[in-house]
Amino acid sequence: MDMPDEACEQEAPHLREIVLFLSVHLDRAPGVLWPEYDNPAFGDPDDPDGADGADGADGAFGVEGAGAGPAGGGVRPAQVDRFTAELASLTGLSVRLDRVETAGSGPGVGVDAVWTGQPGDREHLLIHQIAGAVTWQLTGTGESGRPESFQCRLLPGEVLYVPARWSRRCVGAPQARYAVISLCGAGG
Repeated sequence: MDMPDEACEQEAPHLREIVLFLSVHLDRAPGVLWPEYDNPAFGDPDDPDGADGADGADGAFGVEGAGAGPAGGGVRPAQVDRFTAELASLTGLSVRLDRVETAGSGPGVGVDAVWTGQPGDREHLLIHQIAGAVTWQLTGTGESGRPESFQCRLLPGEVLYVPARWSRRCVGAPQARYAVISLCGAGG
């Protein structure tokens, strides 16, 4: 992933943070970004009016299975489109919002969490925590070729990178919400 320094300097601070974060982690190892800047694509659960400058068309909305309304942490569709397009342009990857999920709402809540792999094992994931907290457990093959594991507790605003071919499971608190962003190389 080659990104000219000039291009990075001209981008929004939240985007610059994610691109620099990916330049360190992509195809290497899982990692957590504790950003200094809010990503306007993802709603602030403490800001029900969307006071981050979003107009009516960019207001937060709920996604099925993720709860509704900005008070629960939402996604601003126009901002997400802008974010994914800019990230794709800077990284050369195909970038899309895959889904928004509520950690404790799926079938089998209260039993052992299920391990999940990426479709085709070619996609990398960015998981952006919107509301609540989720403990993520990851397993995969590290750069050394040996099996490795990674565990972290993701808080609102934080971002987890999950490399392709790594399995994941979340042990979430009910009502914790997160967005899953898929990243795929040009050949994938």
